[in-house]
Amino acid sequence: MLNPKFLIDANMPRSSADVIRAFGYDVEDVREIGMRAAKDQEIIHYALETKRIIITRDTDFGEVLRYPSHPGAIIFRLPYSYTSRDIAKTIEEFLKSIKLAELSNAIIIVELGRYRRRPL
Repeated sequence: MLNPKFLIDANMPRSSADVIRAFGYDVEDVREIGMRAAKDQEIIHYALETKRIIITRDTDFGEVLRYPSHPGAIIFRLPYSYTSRDIAKTIEEFLKSIKLAELSNAIIIVELGRYRRRPL
């Protein structure tokens, strides 16, 4: 994947898109494209059509048995007390630490100080 594209889920701070754009990536936010209340299946379908990796805090997006056709996802499992600034810092640290090739065809779980990658 030369230039990954991302789709920000509604449970992520809006500022997440700005952080990711600062790295030069193409980002859409579901709230900006009329999908604020979309069901997970609709978000998966849109991400597949537009070849976007979903960025979310919703662990349901990691269920490949439920969603066998999957665009890939980066799931942030962070404390509920995290502010949008804390989340932005975590996104920035994650994007600095991961190799571009690791982003495609995977479910990536980002936790405090580490991430796990499961290939699709």
